[in-house]
Amino acid sequence: MPGINRCPGELPPELAAFVEGFGKAWAASTLRPQPNDAALNHWAKLIEAWATAGDMPLFVRKHANNRGSVIAHPSGRSLVPTDNSPAHWAYVLASSGQCPALDDIRSMLASDSIPVVMIQKGVEKPLARYHCFLHKEFNVNEFGWKLAHVKPVGLNNRAPLPDLPIERLQNHFRVFMSPANMFVVPSAWSGLAEVEAVINAVASHSNAVIGG
Repeated sequence: MPGINRCPGELPPELAAFVEGFGKAWAASTLRPQPNDAALNHWAKLIEAWATAGDMPLFVRKHANNRGSVIAHPSGRSLVPTDNSPAHWAYVLASSGQCPALDDIRSMLASDSIPVVMIQKGVEKPLARYHCFLHKEFNVNEFGWKLAHVKPVGLNNRAPLPDLPIERLQNHFRVFMSPANMFVVPSAWSGLAEVEAVINAVASHSNAVIGG
């Protein structure tokens, strides 16, 4: 039977060194859009305050034709399923030095001006309380970038959101929404955002604290 050799578990050191070298160079590159340390630290405190503010909904990057809807959690907290749109929004704001206060976020939520969807399906619209879509100015893809997270965001659980412990959902929110847990790579090289050597290099380069 025709076939090909199985991919080795580890590449030879001389090949792996090229990827590690790119990761370190990209982490330090002035071409990489990123928030400064002051903005990262502000957003870390903002996201922490948001995560623990019982009157504010938690965005959850897990949806099933229900983005923008509000799900009641037994803890009394409201959950809003989204795609990656809020992360784009937070990263672009932080990268441009904008540092809203928690009350600013409350006002944005009240006016439905924080993006929760890239494109909202027709079936989602009647169910949704939040309809704000990701405008071009907040979409890093429009500028040729791929947005990635350092710490994994996926919940990897088939249980309904109300069945998950609120502490787990809060931690998910922290890593999902904290710009300190995000970075970008060129869209043409999007696969590098999943490479451990690149992720580790970016994480090591920042002094900001990643939540979760």
